[in-house]
Parts: sequence; structure tokens; C-alpha cells
Amino acid sequence: MHNDFFSTVKEIIHYGGSTFAALVAMSVYMMTDGFFVGNWVGVDALEAMALIFPVTMIFSAIGVLFETGGSAVVSEQIGAGNKQLAEKIMRSNYLVAVIIGIIVAVVGNIFIEPLLSILSEDANEQHIIELAIMFLRITLCGVPFLITIYMTGAFMRCVDNPGHVFFLVGTSNLVNIILDALFIIVFGWGLKGAAIATLLAQVAGAAIAFWYFKFSRQKFSSSSGFASFEYIFQEIKIGAGFAVATIMMCFIEFFLNAVVLEYNAANLLAAVTISNIILSFVFLPLNGLDTGIQPLVSRLYAAHEERHCLRVIRYGFFLTVVLTFAIYAVLMIFTEELMRIFVTNNEPITPDMITFLRAMFLLQPFVGLYTWMSGIMAALEDEWRNLVISLVPLVVQVPLIWFLPKILPIEYISLNYSINDVAEAALAFILIRSLLKEKGISFKKIFHAR
Repeated sequence: MHNDFFSTVKEIIHYGGSTFAALVAMSVYMMTDGFFVGNWVGVDALEAMALIFPVTMIFSAIGVLFETGGSAVVSEQIGAGNKQLAEKIMRSNYLVAVIIGIIVAVVGNIFIEPLLSILSEDANEQHIIELAIMFLRITLCGVPFLITIYMTGAFMRCVDNPGHVFFLVGTSNLVNIILDALFIIVFGWGLKGAAIATLLAQVAGAAIAFWYFKFSRQKFSSSSGFASFEYIFQEIKIGAGFAVATIMMCFIEFFLNAVVLEYNAANLLAAVTISNIILSFVFLPLNGLDTGIQPLVSRLYAAHEERHCLRVIRYGFFLTVVLTFAIYAVLMIFTEELMRIFVTNNEPITPDMITFLRAMFLLQPFVGLYTWMSGIMAALEDEWRNLVISLVPLVVQVPLIWFLPKILPIEYISLNYSINDVAEAALAFILIRSLLKEKGISFKKIFHAR
């Protein structure tokens, strides 16, 4: 048992640790723009980023869809010994990614101005909206490259090189940091400079992805052609829950911004931006640990190595819990210090901004539980349960965003996130029990099997 524990944890760290590190790097990537904008451009630009965030989440949703679904399908084929078919599936994914990315970029540029303009007609807030539109017009051009980076990270894990994910994301992150500093501080391009830096960093990441599978030791074999699109549809069904959940978050963020502006609390938009960055920094590493071991769970399950598979699931849970509560302690104790990273000393951090963040983080440990359970459902190629869970925010958060400001001060509107965390975790628990029962597994078997 002692040897099993250490060997399994080592295996989880090999798969999940590198992805965890890669998504920490991606979190820093998302935090970089907020840091440079908040400290060298100003609060107006930071408030504009609150309006930008929901739209950029749609970009991420597409990447997450193919990352999650593609990882499960490709890993299953590798586990079954169908390496050439796995390579054809990967090739098909890249083709679809480019097509979808171009469509999103074109359609987005057509509709982004009317979409954001409906948020407010107040002349004092139009400058913020114009800044957001300018940023998004530039970054929309990077959607095909962003999706490519997401998928390449998933496929690196599938071909047994999860450590390379950190190199991919870390390099893109470094390019973004350098260009942010150059364009914002040196050239004084403001928010436009942050947008250009983001776009060029995504292009750099896509170039690394192309080189990796074309010229490195992991290049495609001599097999050619594409896989049947039935595999793409299978990926979409598996990853749809995660993608829809992200799109739901986009809609909810958009609605939240509209309500905050309706209550003349534009100053809270800066808190919304900071909270989104911090939550990304929290959620992505948690997701990284569980997403990182998904290919391992999928492969072991497909190979009928049940005991090994259950050990990975069990110890993955323990690592998730430890990480979740460590993050929670930092969020609640150092709330103001975390905010100060993104706001210059010349700008005040008001009590309502601090209250907004703490109310959002109040029940954050439930996020870790939900992430672990949804990751297992995806690894076992469940096609509908994660999709059902993704609809919870629409049922829970939207009514709360409308209702909470009517009975509490506007800064408590962020309680909608905490209440939703509990609802998602509760529903995930009910659904994963039914899935495990279908597979002939139970929580008792997971936590007591040796």
C-alpha cells in the first residue's frame, strides 16, 4: 500500500503536475494584462476589462471543448493501441479549430460593438465601452491561435509528454509579459498595447504547437489524412458540458456588468475585473490538476486496469482538497493585498470592493469538489451529466444577480457565485454517483480499494 501511494502520486504529478504548472502559467498570462493595465494605464481601462472578460470567455469555451473532448477520445484510442487513428483525430481537430476560429473572429467583429453598446447609454460610461470594443477587435484575430494552444496542450498530455505543456504555455506567457511591458510602459500604447501583446503571444504559442507536431520527435507518423468527423462529434458531446458552462459564465458576467451599471456602481467594475483575474488564477490550477490526469484515467479505464484507475482517482481527490483549502485560506486572509497588485497606490481600494471579493470567495472550497467530480465524468466519457451541471448557473445565478441588490447593498451581489458553487457541487455529487453505478464503481470502492 505504501509503495502504491507513492508510485500513484508520482504518476499523478507526472500527468497532472505539469498541466497544473502550465495552467498556473496560463493564469499568470491572464493576470499579466490586468497587472500592467491597472498599474500603468488606469482604473478606466481596468473597468473596461470587466466588459472584455465575458467575451474572452467564449474564446476559451471553444478551446476547452476540444481540449476536454479531444483529450478523452485521443487517449482512449492510444490506450486501445490505435496510434495512427489517434494521430488522424488530432489532425482533424486542428482543421476544425482553424475553421471555427476564423468564423468566430469574423462574426465577433461584426457584432461586438452593438453587443457592448447596449450595456449603458450614460455618456460618462461610453469611454469605458469604447475601450473594451477596441481591445476585443484586436484580440478576436487571435481566436484560431488560442484554440490551437488549448488543443496542443491536451494532445501533449495524450502522447505522454505532459511536461511540454508547461513549455508551450510558459513561453507564450513570457512573450505576453515582455510585450506588455514594452507596449504599455515603454511605448505608452495603453489598453491597445495590451491587446496587441495578447495577440502576438497567441501567435507565438500556435507557432510552437506547429513546430512540435511537425518537426520535433513527436511529429506525426507517416500516416496521412483525417479521421472521420464522428470522432469530432464525440469530442463535442464529451466537452460540451465544460464549453456550455463557460458560455453560461460569459452570459452571467455580461448580466452582472449590466446590473452593476444600472445601480450606478461603475467603481465596482474594477473589483469585477480583479475578482475575475483572481478566480482564473484559482480555477485554472484546480482544473489543471484534474484535467491533467484525465488522459491517464481514460487510458487506464480503456485498458481495464480498474485498481490502478481507482487509485489515480482517489489520490487525485486528496490532492485537489489540499490545494483547494490552501487557496481558500490565501483568498480570505490576503484579499486586500491581492487587490493591491492590480491597483496603484494612488487609487483607493474601497470597503465595498473588498466586500465584493470576499462574498465571491466565501464558499470557494466547493469549486474544488465540483472540479474533481466533473473531471472524472469527462475522463469516463460521460456525454450529458456535465452538460446538465453547466445549466445550473443559469438557474441559480441569474435570478440572484437580479434579486440580491434589491435586499442587500450592491457589493453583496457577488454572493451569487458562492451560492452557485454549492449548487453545482451538490448536483455533481448526485450525478457522478449514478455514473459510477453504471460503471460498476462506487465511492466506497474508490476510497477503500487497494
